[in-house]
Amino acid sequence: MNSASTSTFATSLRRVGIPAALVVVIMLLSGLFQPAHADTVSQIANGLRSSKLYVTTDAGNVMSPAAQNQVRSALNNANDVDIRVVVTKSGVTAQQMGRMLSSVEQRVGSGDTYLGVTTEGDIAGISKKLSSKEMNQLISQTSGDLPSRLTQFADLADNKAADKAKSSAITGFVILGVLVLLAFGVVALVLTARRRRREREARQMAELKQSVDEDVTLLGEDISGLDLDVTDPRLDPDTRDDYARALDSYDSAKAAVAAAQRPSDMENVTKALEDGRYYMTAVRARLAGDAVPERRAPCFFNPQHGPSVQDVDWAPPGAMPRQVPACAADAERVRRGEDPDSRLVGVGGNRRPYWEAGPAYGPYAGGYYSGFGGADLLSGVLIGTALGSMFSGGFGGGWGGGGFGDPSGGFGGDGGDVGGGWDFGSGDFGGGGDFGGGDF
Repeated sequence: MNSASTSTFATSLRRVGIPAALVVVIMLLSGLFQPAHADTVSQIANGLRSSKLYVTTDAGNVMSPAAQNQVRSALNNANDVDIRVVVTKSGVTAQQMGRMLSSVEQRVGSGDTYLGVTTEGDIAGISKKLSSKEMNQLISQTSGDLPSRLTQFADLADNKAADKAKSSAITGFVILGVLVLLAFGVVALVLTARRRRREREARQMAELKQSVDEDVTLLGEDISGLDLDVTDPRLDPDTRDDYARALDSYDSAKAAVAAAQRPSDMENVTKALEDGRYYMTAVRARLAGDAVPERRAPCFFNPQHGPSVQDVDWAPPGAMPRQVPACAADAERVRRGEDPDSRLVGVGGNRRPYWEAGPAYGPYAGGYYSGFGGADLLSGVLIGTALGSMFSGGFGGGWGGGGFGDPSGGFGGDGGDVGGGWDFGSGDFGGGGDFGGGDF
């Protein structure tokens, strides 16, 4: 190739090669300075499983390796709060940061406080242990560069969580103490009520027993007053037999009242007393040469009077009249409009008719009338009295039941959920808060 041809080729190469070279250089430079791809949520979550600080690729060299180690050490030394921090590029909005932190937390599955920090110092956070107000207060107490403020926040948050734990423990102990005191109070009230009930029952039983003793004593005096000699051969055999039966009934009544422990036991006493009263009436009739009267129910007004002789109309105060069995003397009093000679018994230190003495006298009345219709008789007679309701369901159905008047015988902060955020209390970060405010 001659010199002219060589010169022409060089000129052509320069015309073509220089633009091409420029193109290649521009392409290489554009590849070197192209922004790095943002880290995915899965990558961030994987990083926070092994380390409490994760700096995304697009955050660049915002913190040196030594500064990162300093922050990690502070985060690891926090014993009462588990903080995970994500440092990312600037320009991330509060909403984006909130969604990212919530997604990351769900994937990590541990940690109770998450912070998202941009390279410009904007921050958003979510916490199970600290409220939005508390987190913002802690942020305001930090100063210096980004690593220093993260380190300070870790220490402050740890102390705050420890104080809250102690306060919760104290509150728990106080509540437990109050509950224990309440439990003791309830137990004391129950025991006091039980003691008072037992005292009341013992007092009622003592009064009832005293009244029944009076009935037994009166029958004994009546028997002794006849002073019959059952061995006298001149004594009519039927009279002797009835008198012996009266004596036997008296002995049975004494034994029953001595063994009685509860009101229901008194039924056996008054059954025996009713027998004895009738046999004494029969003995007197035989001794007088009169016919033995039919066996009728005891006088309602006072069973001590013995068998009744007729029924009379009578009404307790405020109730309708009804027919009741009465002895001759009381029947006459009622006909004259006078008060009958009622059987008065002790109740709370006072004396009142036995049918107004309360439930303890249910078995007492029931024993006297058990052979004469029992409940059928008494439920009608006693309507409107203190004993009336005792017999409405049938007599004998439960006085042995044993009793007077007893016929039967988390997370703290903003709710504790991830998403409670500093100034983003709704669970997302749409409120703006300190994110973008330059506080961090």
